[in-house]
This record gives sequence, C-alpha cells and structure tokens, in this order.
Amino acid sequence: MSAEFSYRYFVYFSPYFVRPRKMQGLKYPFRVSLSFLLLFFFSLRLCAQQTPNLSLYHLNPLYYNAAAAGAGRDAYVQLHYRNQWTAYETSQDGAGNLGTTLLGLSIPLNFQGLGMGLLVMNDKTPSGVGQQVIRMQLAYHKPLASGAVVSMGLGFGMMNKSFDGRVFRVRDSYDPLALELSGIQVSQSLPDFNAGLQYFNEQWEVGLGVGHINQATYNFGNSQVKLSNELAVNLHTKALFSLTDRFELSPFAQVNYYQGRLMPQTGAKLVYQQQFWLGGGYRWDDATSLMLGMSLLNNRLDIAYALDLSVINSAVKSNLSHEIMLKFNLPSFQSSPRFVPVKTPRFN
Repeated sequence: MSAEFSYRYFVYFSPYFVRPRKMQGLKYPFRVSLSFLLLFFFSLRLCAQQTPNLSLYHLNPLYYNAAAAGAGRDAYVQLHYRNQWTAYETSQDGAGNLGTTLLGLSIPLNFQGLGMGLLVMNDKTPSGVGQQVIRMQLAYHKPLASGAVVSMGLGFGMMNKSFDGRVFRVRDSYDPLALELSGIQVSQSLPDFNAGLQYFNEQWEVGLGVGHINQATYNFGNSQVKLSNELAVNLHTKALFSLTDRFELSPFAQVNYYQGRLMPQTGAKLVYQQQFWLGGGYRWDDATSLMLGMSLLNNRLDIAYALDLSVINSAVKSNLSHEIMLKFNLPSFQSSPRFVPVKTPRFN
C-alpha cells in the first residue's frame, strides 16, 4: 500500500498593480463595489487556515495568471522578493527564513495580439523543503468594440521540488521518505502547466488564473511516495476611482483556492498624482499589511515595499514579514513612435 506524503508549499497569486487613467466621477461604483463585497465575503464562510501568500499580490500578475503575458505596450522585467517571518528561529529545523524570489519578464510581440512571458521562481524554507519553477507563458489579447480587452493565456514549464535530509525533520517515523531523506538530498523536476483569463477596461478588471493543471505527481524515485501538485485557482478584481485632480483610490481583492481552502485578501491604496501611493491590506486569518510605492524615471521604474504584521498565532512565530518589488519598463519593441505612458487599470 502506497503512503501519501503531504507537502505544503507556497502558492503565490495576485491581481495586478494597476494605475488606471483618471475616472471622471465615480462611474460604475456600485457594480465594482458589489464585485469586491461578493468576492471577499463569500470566501469568508469557507476559509480555513491560510497558506502563506504575497502581500504585494497586485504587483505580480505573471506568476498566477498566464493571461498577463505581454499585456500593454511596454516590455518589462520584474524582481519580487518576500522574507516571511523575519528573524524567526526554529527550535528543531534548520536556520534561516522562509524566502521566495520571483523574476518575471513580459514582452508584447505586436503580432496578432500575442504576448509572451517568462517566470523564474525560487522558494526555500529552513526545514529543508524547496521548490523552483521556470515557465514560459503565451497570451492572446483581443480588443473589443467597447474599448475593453479580453485576454487568455497558457503557461508551460518545469517545477522542481527538493528535500534536504540533512536538516529536514520527519514527523512520522512510518513515512516512506524517512529513509529516503536521512542525511541526503533528493529532488525531482516535472512539467507544470497553467492558464488564465482576463477582462479589463479603463475602470475595472477581473481575472481568473488556474495553476498546476496537469497535477503532476512526484515520487523521488520511490514507488511508495506520492506527492501531487494540487489544482490552484485564483480569482481577482481591481478598480480605480478619481477623488480629486490629484488623488485616486484603488481597491483590490483576490481569493485563492488551494487544497480545499478559500484564502481571501483585500486592500486599497491612495494614489497621489499617479506617482506615489500608500495603502494597506488584510489577509484573512493571517496578517495585516502596510504598503507603499513610487514611480521614477518618467514612470519606467516602479518600486514598492510591504510590511506584514501577523495577527494570528503571533506567539509561535516572528510577527513581521517584509516584501519588496522592483519593476523596470524596457525600451519599446514596437516600430511605431512610442507614446508617453498613460496609467491604465491593467498595464501597471
């Protein structure tokens, strides 16, 4: 009889960090507000203990939604790093923090509405468990007569999972990995596929991302071991309201579904002259977040930072987590003259 080993790894999904053009007045406020309320409160009824997630989820579309690949006029490269529970020291596992690094590249191909993206991820824990991902993504962006855009995308790549038996603590002596991990390192790479859909206009967006479609199963060369990539689903929405000539309010929310659990997050930011912003967020049953950001170099460089304060089980872990994001818009790949960038709800 084969034994099943349950492995909890980080799954990071997020809506987009967007800065739409100014909305004149509060057009569509009730429709947009209703979508946020339904998205958040519906998830509260079924939410269980959460898997760690990104706080700046609205800044990193490529990881969770393949439809984000190559959207917009500009290609960009993005670096995103999260340090979970900074300064936390385990009593039995190895030293170090829970750390996740994401590197993304998005390029509009300017051919038949196509765009492509590349994602590289490295995720490590002090308990000897890690995973690495490299994935190409291809998307099709269809403009509608209304001015909105519908996008759909597919991603394909490899995911590597690893265990370091020199520091990994086996909690079940009958676990078939106990002997496999004793004093050695094991790893295995398998194909991983994802897909996404996205609808957006200048005032509002909504999207759906699905990860691990093929649900690959790892055995690390041991027929008694079964470790599956379970299906992961993300639903997200975002909007922007003009308050004055200088200030805009942008609420955002998402719900992740993974391992039978719904994990909601919500937040909002206040934007000043489309260049500086300050915001906050709440991840249900986990943490509150303070976040800020700015655009430099004529809107080519975006910098953002988030500080998390754990509000659940804070006595058994470090209270603070840190997150930083850098995004740089590359020179235009289009043959036509480059326009001065205008902030829209989808492309930033």
